[in-house]
Amino acid sequence: MSKRSRLPWLIICGIILLVILVAALFLSSPSPQPVTIPSPAIISSTDFVAPTAPQPPSCTIAINGQKVPPSSIHLQVMANTCIPGDVTGLRVSVNGQQKGVLDASPGASGTFTGSSGGNSVMVVAEFGNGAESVVYENAGF
Repeated sequence: MSKRSRLPWLIICGIILLVILVAALFLSSPSPQPVTIPSPAIISSTDFVAPTAPQPPSCTIAINGQKVPPSSIHLQVMANTCIPGDVTGLRVSVNGQQKGVLDASPGASGTFTGSSGGNSVMVVAEFGNGAESVVYENAGF
């Protein structure tokens, strides 16, 4: 065999040897570790509970009011079924202005300054748990 007739065989053998070496190199290298990408947390509307306002206790406060001419309003607590300590105060406002507080005990009364014309009176009970509730409202004085 002459040198010329061996050359194509040497090239083919060289290519085959090169392919075997590259394949061996890929097979012997460590396989890459899978990368875990954390998924974002999904929060549904049932996972969140909105805070609720405190509820007033289930009791009754009855107030009687009358206008004392020419410009005063007289309020009296007629009944209170709340447990002692449940009510921390009765806030009185006349025509949208804070006028004072009224004791929550039955029989307690107070006179508050209004105007000689029409008066709007509101009494708001403040409870020990932080709740508030309108217990008396009259726009006709």
